[in-house]
Amino acid sequence: MSATAPGSLILIGPPGAGCSSVARAIGSAQGLTVLDLGQLVADELGTRPDLALVAVSENDYRRIEALTAERLLERAETGGLVVALGSGCLEATGVRQGLERLRLASRGTHRVVSLTCATRVLATRNGLDAPRSVALGTVHHQFVQMLHERQARCQDLADVVVDTTSTTPDEAGEKVMSAVGADLSRHS
Repeated sequence: MSATAPGSLILIGPPGAGCSSVARAIGSAQGLTVLDLGQLVADELGTRPDLALVAVSENDYRRIEALTAERLLERAETGGLVVALGSGCLEATGVRQGLERLRLASRGTHRVVSLTCATRVLATRNGLDAPRSVALGTVHHQFVQMLHERQARCQDLADVVVDTTSTTPDEAGEKVMSAVGADLSRHS
């Protein structure tokens, strides 16, 4: 991210990795506009981000999420944005194509950053760390499986990977900016 050609940062990662909070920390520290996909989808549905996925059917939510993500990626081409994309929308072909178009349009200034985190910490951040009954075993297993699948997909799509396991959002933001700076230096 140079002062003469500010690119956009696209943060992707599984639930709990910190895309939203790290995006806000980077935006605040760097003076960049932050766009949070989860918040924008919730706004469109007229609810809070923590309730948006249950406000409508999952199919409707994912459709709205994908369309909103595609618009965010188009907007990111102008540069100077931090976009918290998360990982739910990455199943959509149009979103993956949007990420690729963003890379091609960037002349090397935009970066897709995968935030990763230890599974045990992701479980805690998502409220699945409490003692569980046998009945929740399958749900917990499915959630952990989903986390692993999403982390792998995010890492495959990213230019840079940053671990947020033992960081605050501000510390993770600093790690992201350092890793992006090093990546830009390697490619210039």
